[in-house]
Amino acid sequence: MQPIFVAKKTAWGGVTPLCLLFFWLVIPLIVMICRIVVIKHQTFEFYDDYVIVKSGVLSKSERKTVFPSVLSVSVSQTLWGRICGYGDLSVDVVGKWDLDLHGVCNPAALKEILESKVTAASNIKQIVVE
Repeated sequence: MQPIFVAKKTAWGGVTPLCLLFFWLVIPLIVMICRIVVIKHQTFEFYDDYVIVKSGVLSKSERKTVFPSVLSVSVSQTLWGRICGYGDLSVDVVGKWDLDLHGVCNPAALKEILESKVTAASNIKQIVVE
């Protein structure tokens, strides 16, 4: 089964203002490269009823969680994030595991897909109540 959306993190989240300020130093460059490698090896695969979180460079981890219904979705983008096309996404879901995705590429597209789950869940609740 193919996921309906795969959220990948952008490398621009690894570029910090401090690293840009001291770009001529070698250590911030190495730290920035390491952060980019770690960030690029983390994905969130959204399916209809569950989410798979994959991460790791040398040691891999995978976590599959049931994704019943979404209560709300919010996106925040900095100026740099709007220019480079990435942002942070907070997803409130039913249950105790909320998703906080930082540095996700194209957060508006993911928000639209997740908001469709919000409307679908509210339609189901209305049908059950009636």
